Amino acid sequence: MKRKTIDSYITNVIEESLKATLQRRALQEKEKQDATGSSEEEKKPVAGSEAEKLKKGDITVEDIISKLNSIRSGKSFNDDAVKSSLSQYFNDLEDAEKTALLAFLKGISQVVTGEVSGSEALGPGDKPVGVEMEKTSSPKKVSIKPNVIKAPDIEKSKKSDAEDTSGPVPIMPKKK
Repeated sequence: MKRKTIDSYITNVIEESLKATLQRRALQEKEKQDATGSSEEEKKPVAGSEAEKLKKGDITVEDIISKLNSIRSGKSFNDDAVKSSLSQYFNDLEDAEKTALLAFLKGISQVVTGEVSGSEALGPGDKPVGVEMEKTSSPKKVSIKPNVIKAPDIEKSKKSDAEDTSGPVPIMPKKK
């Protein structure tokens, strides 16, 4: 029993050390990229949060480069945890989104590897992909007509407009 405890403790220490080292390297790589890849003009403060930018569609090439550099400094896609999370993300996408994602990645890959120029790279709207996309500045308004179930109209079922003067229904005592 003592051997299992020591083994699990050593395994835990190694795993935590590895995580800390990978995190430190990722931060160093990010700092290095920020220091070498950005001029003073590119370091302007970003207006609004990332969520607002996505909502408005106000995306710049610097935003894309930042995200790609973040991916490059991250863990390997062969890492089991990353692969599992990426599989979950991918499986939650619709077929059109999966197709568009692959087309975007192929186009980016073509540009980064120097295979083609940016204007010739594959996009999701190009053949054979042909995904149609639409980004509007305001959310679409969808109006749903409620399904109203009307009770039979009691007034119309009465033949006369005379007041009901009949006596009340008698109250009966409960039987035990």
